Amino acid sequence: MRDSEKLIGNAVGVIIEKVLMEFGVSNHSKIAEILGTYHMTFSDCYGKPDVLNSALKQVFDGEYLHPISKIKNELTGLEEDHKIEKFIELISEA
Repeated sequence: MRDSEKLIGNAVGVIIEKVLMEFGVSNHSKIAEILGTYHMTFSDCYGKPDVLNSALKQVFDGEYLHPISKIKNELTGLEEDHKIEKFIELISEA
C-alpha cells in the first residue's frame, strides 16, 4: 500500500470511529470486536470495505444505512480520485 493510501486509510478509520461513537460506545465496541476477528483495525476498513459492510449490518441490522450516511457526509472532503466514492459504494451494498 502506498503512503498516500495508508494516510487515507488512517483518516477513513478515524472518521468511522468518530461516527460510531456518535451512535454509542457499545456500537463502536461491537464493530471493533467484529473487525478484530478479521485481524483488522478501523484503518483497515478502507482496504476491506466488505468487512465493514458486514459488521455494520450485524450491529445495526436494518438501520445500517444511518451510520453509512454519516460516514459518507464526513468523507466528502477526502475525495481522492474516485476511491472514496467506490469505498462508500461498497460499504453501502445491501
